Amino acid sequence: MRRLTLCAFISLFVLIDAARAQDTLRFSGFDAPNLTPKAERILSRAYEELGIRIETVISSPRRALLDSAAGKTDGELVRVKIAGSAHESLIRVDVPIIEARTFAYANKPELHGKSFGELKHLRIGHVSGARFAAELAKGFSEVWTAETPEQLFEMLLRDRLDLVIVGEGTGRRIVRERELKDVFPLTPSLRTVSFYHYLHEKHAALVPRIEAVLRRQLEEAREARPDDDVPGEAVPEENVLHRIGMT
Repeated sequence: MRRLTLCAFISLFVLIDAARAQDTLRFSGFDAPNLTPKAERILSRAYEELGIRIETVISSPRRALLDSAAGKTDGELVRVKIAGSAHESLIRVDVPIIEARTFAYANKPELHGKSFGELKHLRIGHVSGARFAAELAKGFSEVWTAETPEQLFEMLLRDRLDLVIVGEGTGRRIVRERELKDVFPLTPSLRTVSFYHYLHEKHAALVPRIEAVLRRQLEEAREARPDDDVPGEAVPEENVLHRIGMT
């Protein structure tokens, strides 16, 4: 009898412990200072409404995706839209939570209204190692690189560059901090990438619940949006919870 009682107690303890474990979800992520912390804040707030805590397991981008697809974690914190196409075990939560845009910045008034493609005769700069920016800069008369975006904007002010390729968030921050009233981005953006949250298929039932929370938060963010954007601040757009810039 004592043995049966002990077994029943142990079984009850295991069940309670398992239930508690389900209150925390562990998502794969990778080191991206402009992306991961913002995604964690957005998703932590959303999952909190469902009574769920989240944790991020940081590894390399490749390892993070393999672990989430294999079910070693509960999903992906954020990935681009095509990430799930190669992994059927990952279900995309169909609300873009972060959007990253890249712009070319200039300070010459005559460049207002010009398209990027018609400016190949100018001098352009980008952060060293930014592969996408390097591709965009191909064909320009002069291409310069620098270690930091701040150095690029200094070159722009000293008339050593005509255009600087940086992410929107970075560009806005530098323009605001240095009060560069004559510096402006050429429109439209050079690249726009949306990031989504993914859950492993073992949590398929949770997908519509978290999607509903995110959609409601998006709607609330739209309604609370100020009439005029404050330079340097990320504000919710029509279909995204947060906007950042990535070089």
